[in-house]
Amino acid sequence: MITRLMVIQKILENGDVEIYQISSDNFQWTFENGRTKVDSDAEYFPFALNGDVSILKRKPGAETKTYLNENGLTFCDDYGVPGGTVIGVLFPENYIPDIIKFKDKPFIPVGFAGQVISRPPGQFEILYNSLSKHCAIIFNMHENICFGFKSISKKVSNENFPNNGNRITDELFDVTLSSEFLNVDSIKTEDLKLINETLNQEDITDVANTLNELLDSLKSGQKEKSKSLLAKVSTLLIGGVSLASGLTKIADSYKHGDSAQQFVGRVIEYISL
Repeated sequence: MITRLMVIQKILENGDVEIYQISSDNFQWTFENGRTKVDSDAEYFPFALNGDVSILKRKPGAETKTYLNENGLTFCDDYGVPGGTVIGVLFPENYIPDIIKFKDKPFIPVGFAGQVISRPPGQFEILYNSLSKHCAIIFNMHENICFGFKSISKKVSNENFPNNGNRITDELFDVTLSSEFLNVDSIKTEDLKLINETLNQEDITDVANTLNELLDSLKSGQKEKSKSLLAKVSTLLIGGVSLASGLTKIADSYKHGDSAQQFVGRVIEYISL
């Protein structure tokens, strides 16, 4: 890949973040997915650079936040970058993204003439090095953009680390709601007992119906409908829980249930992020 500006955010095992801001007229970057690190490799391996580049190593800004707990490593950041920028979020060894979430920042409503046309400002992909057990999320930004990003990554064993070199995706559900849960037949009201106790209301039929619609839309690949239904579930649940920590506790309680309950827990975990 060739670019002029690249930012590598290397997350350390303890949750600290090192920033490598790289610039040049033109330089090549690669993600080495077929070998382990050697002495000549840089600190940000598996990324490798080729060309006359300027590298500024710096500390992250106040907008970059990480949280390390028993549920995994949470990474949050806000970006404001020019078009043509490549952003690489490099996770610690054996960590892979489990849940990801984007946040659009609203446009300033001045100077809009006619209809505003929205188009994706860039693309992202997930890269893996199964030999060194490294994983990175790449943002290739085509337009000037301000946006927020959140992720929860989990530590996996060497045996469970993905073998594929990359995963190109234009849809967050490809990562966020794992296909392993899509064999669930339906969500029943009894599967929502823990939610019912937290919301302190008897009728949660609307929640169950919406979750079933979401499950059906995911199975049939209806991406826009899935997004809309996920937002509806979020509204229904957040309206009954005063703090995101309440949702997190519910999600944790569902992790050891059957496949239907695990699906519910995964949806709740995404909403709480």
